[in-house]
Amino acid sequence: MKIILIRHGQTNYNSKRLIQGHVDAPLNNVGLKQAREAGNALKKLEITIDKVISSPLSRALETGHVVAKKIGYKEHIIIDYNFIERDFGKFELTKIADNFPKIIDNDHQSDGVENNDALLKRIKEGIINLNGKYKNKTVLIAAHAHVIRSFYILFDKNKYNYMNFFLGNGSIHIFQYLNDELKLLETHNNEEQ
Repeated sequence: MKIILIRHGQTNYNSKRLIQGHVDAPLNNVGLKQAREAGNALKKLEITIDKVISSPLSRALETGHVVAKKIGYKEHIIIDYNFIERDFGKFELTKIADNFPKIIDNDHQSDGVENNDALLKRIKEGIINLNGKYKNKTVLIAAHAHVIRSFYILFDKNKYNYMNFFLGNGSIHIFQYLNDELKLLETHNNEEQ
């Protein structure tokens, strides 16, 4: 199964550098533009998408709809809670600079933060479930930074962690899932703004 991940476009909370987690926020105008650009970039790659899947959060779902329209995908977008953003508990809507990396390094379970092991387990289960339904197909997932970073960690935990690389809003990340292993095929990452 080929998995194409697109990080949602920018929200007002992203522009203010606030932790969102499960807070539901729509795309802002910049985010809508990023989603259109991601759709155009994906269209240029000429990859046939068999299914479009999204996190239930508005910012991902809106991105999924915009991208789906750009690539001519006409089916219903499937909501999959396995690919919702990490729950940041009491740290949601606080400043990223004040809280990272301590809230994930110290594993603040008591603060309601979904720990790294739980997040990786959830993402792995989501991948296995998708593979059961869409083996030998190509799926597009509109998702979030920590979800996408989880894919990278599952691919190579010695190289990647939740803080050591940037994921731009609207960025595209293509993986292959075969024989219970993820392989990174290519990345189209936006520059940090």
